[in-house]
Amino acid sequence: MNIGLEKYRHYYETLIESELFSHVTHNSLNQLLEISTAQNWPKKTCILDTSHTQYTFHILITGKIKVYHFDPSNDRLLTLFLLQDNDVFDIFSLMGCGTHKVYYEALEDSEVLCIPVSKMKEWMKDNPLVHKSFLSYTVQKMNILERYIINVALEDIPTRLARLLYNNMDKSSSHYQSIRGLSHSELGALIGTTRAVVNRHIQNFKEEGILEVSRKQITVTNVGLLEEKIAGKKV
Repeated sequence: MNIGLEKYRHYYETLIESELFSHVTHNSLNQLLEISTAQNWPKKTCILDTSHTQYTFHILITGKIKVYHFDPSNDRLLTLFLLQDNDVFDIFSLMGCGTHKVYYEALEDSEVLCIPVSKMKEWMKDNPLVHKSFLSYTVQKMNILERYIINVALEDIPTRLARLLYNNMDKSSSHYQSIRGLSHSELGALIGTTRAVVNRHIQNFKEEGILEVSRKQITVTNVGLLEEKIAGKKV
């Protein structure tokens, strides 16, 4: 990796703090950085070519990237994951599972390390303990996806919205990090609905005294009422 020493240290320190690479030796981590290429993805950068991640593995250093599926027949978009610092993609390709129709978009300026899949596989052969970390990471993502599918299939939209807000809320401040600043369209894609429907329910929550909205920022003003929404109780 042909970068300055300060940047190199930044990448090294970021990776060593990740659960995926925290147990990797100093030399092995340096070897990983040597086969990596750093890229800056400005906000709204999209990867629409599904073969791209078949040949390149990515480590998100900083930023926020959504993983989504789009159905052109009905113009509907469904966000599967929000990737943040120290997330990786695409493990499907890394494990030889081929391509799958998911797309990526940077929701804010993001810094990514890109590694050819073939070189990443070779590095993993020399560092077999990392397989356990990657398996644990994959199981965590599968658990998130499982809960997501259950919620979309069995819960109504107000409950889904309430759960999204509650799960992403800093309970000490009632503010948000992972969904901070997202448009209502993006929030809708996270719970399987449209911007118009999200707008309506946010207004309902506002009228019921659950939250306040200003400059795309949502602040929960009554956590108890939000919890009642999730529990299916009448507010």
